[in-house]
Amino acid sequence: MQEHEDGLPSAEDLDAIAEEQSIADATANIVNNSFCVTCQQPASRICTHCGQEFCSKHFCITHEFGVESKPLVDDEGATHKGRHIRLIGEGWPNHLLLIKDLSDIELDKRIADLQGKLTEAIRTADYTQISLAAHEFERDYRAHSRHVAAIKRREKLEKQGQIRLNAKKHSAVGKTIPADIAALMKLANITYEQAVALKAQLGKAKS
Repeated sequence: MQEHEDGLPSAEDLDAIAEEQSIADATANIVNNSFCVTCQQPASRICTHCGQEFCSKHFCITHEFGVESKPLVDDEGATHKGRHIRLIGEGWPNHLLLIKDLSDIELDKRIADLQGKLTEAIRTADYTQISLAAHEFERDYRAHSRHVAAIKRREKLEKQGQIRLNAKKHSAVGKTIPADIAALMKLANITYEQAVALKAQLGKAKS
């Protein structure tokens, strides 16, 4: 390998190294029979999080392009409209560097593709939000309906119990209650029928 006076390898040496590396990558891909999940070109790396394979130009959007979103707050503590986005995925640096290497045609095509993906993402987000709201409304409506039904059932049972209690009271109205029965009702705080049954039990006990 030839070196310049400053100790750096020559351009010819760098080209030779790059060619050797491309041959090695191609050989490894042929052996592994692996292809990039994005463009179907021979893969040269995998996502360490999910194991999907990618070429040198593509990365795992799910695991390698993470972002951190925070409210936009100034130095005085006031919150403004918008969000502060911080790129935390390890795929961002290489991805942004690769953009400058695109030709004009490639750049226009990439912009069109990203605009289409953005439109689809917005449509998917709208559908997801609407569907989620509908499901949550149905769940809350069912819970409310069950709550209302339980209240109505309790009120019905209470009303039925009051009717039965009133029926027992009316059954004693108009009758001449013997003094001993009245005394038992007052003493034991029981109904007329219970007092009659209690007197009968007492009579059996005496005999």
